[in-house]
Amino acid sequence: MKNLFDKELVFLDIESSNANELFKIIAGDLKNKGFVNEKYYDGLINREKNFPTGLQLEDYGVSIPHTDPETVTKDFIAVVRPSFPIMFSLMEDNDKNIPVDLCFFIGLKDGKKSPLVLVELISLIQNHKLILSILNENNREKIIEKIQEVRFT
Repeated sequence: MKNLFDKELVFLDIESSNANELFKIIAGDLKNKGFVNEKYYDGLINREKNFPTGLQLEDYGVSIPHTDPETVTKDFIAVVRPSFPIMFSLMEDNDKNIPVDLCFFIGLKDGKKSPLVLVELISLIQNHKLILSILNENNREKIIEKIQEVRFT
C-alpha cells in the first residue's frame, strides 16, 4: 500500500466550504495529473451520498472518499487536509455529520484490491500519533515519509 502514496498527491490547507466543493477541487487536480477521468467527480458525489465515508476517531474526524474503478486511470491514495474541518456524514450513520480534519482519497483500477487497501488504511487512520503529526506537518515529503515508516500487515 505504501507505493500508493506520493508527495505529488498531498494537498494541504485546501480552501473549501463543503465536501462537494472539496471533491471538485481534488478531482480536478487528480484529473490534470492523469490519475482519474472526467467521471471521477460525479462518482465521488454519488458514492458519498449513498455510502458516506466519515469516521469519528478519538479527537479527529477522517473521511475516505472513493468511487468506482472505471473512473481511475492510475492507482493512488491522496492525502487531503482542508484549511478548516469539513462536514461529512458518518459511515455508520448517514443522518449524523462530523467535522473532518483529514481525507484520504482512494483510487484503485482493480476493485478487488479495495478491501485490503481499506483495511490497511483504517489501521493507518487509527494511528493517533501519525494522524496528529500529519495534521501538524506542512512539508509534503515529511508527511509521505511518516506514512512510509508505518508497518502494514
